[in-house]
Amino acid sequence: MDEEMSVFEPERTYEPISVCKCLIDQDSSESIFISERKKQILSTVARTESYLRERRIPELVRFLLTKLLSSGSNKPIIYLEKLLNDCMLFRAGHGVAPVLYENRHLEAVVKSFDPGQRGWLSAGQTRRAFVTLGLTPEEPLEDRIPCDVVLNSLRKTQETELYNLLAAGMNMPEFCDDTNSESY
Repeated sequence: MDEEMSVFEPERTYEPISVCKCLIDQDSSESIFISERKKQILSTVARTESYLRERRIPELVRFLLTKLLSSGSNKPIIYLEKLLNDCMLFRAGHGVAPVLYENRHLEAVVKSFDPGQRGWLSAGQTRRAFVTLGLTPEEPLEDRIPCDVVLNSLRKTQETELYNLLAAGMNMPEFCDDTNSESY
């Protein structure tokens, strides 16, 4: 009967299980095999992530969508087309910065940090105003900063950060090579 069971029972073959590198000892003689196809996929993913990060494309898309949502436009495609044209003109130095926060927004933020109307903000308040707007504060900050200086600094920083976002990737090799006009 035992002989019959062994005849009908197929021989089991086991395929190797992939093991995370973190689970293998440094001294292990076990080698990790990554197929050429998987290497190609991982390489493509890495190049794509690098491309997007270097050119700050996710940040640009976030900016465009934020502007679109804050405008509440009934014609989003036309609005985005105009916004992109305004961005290109600003980057070229021929237009006004299509910044996210208008002057009235910046003034309201500064006033909210100076409820006693002293006319100045502390370094901590100024830092928090910048962070509230998602901007990077200039360092070092003085102890007492007049509100108009903070307002101008917020305006200037917002425009500078927008310019840097729009100009991201412009120093890439494809933009320096005049013969490669199909890069963008």
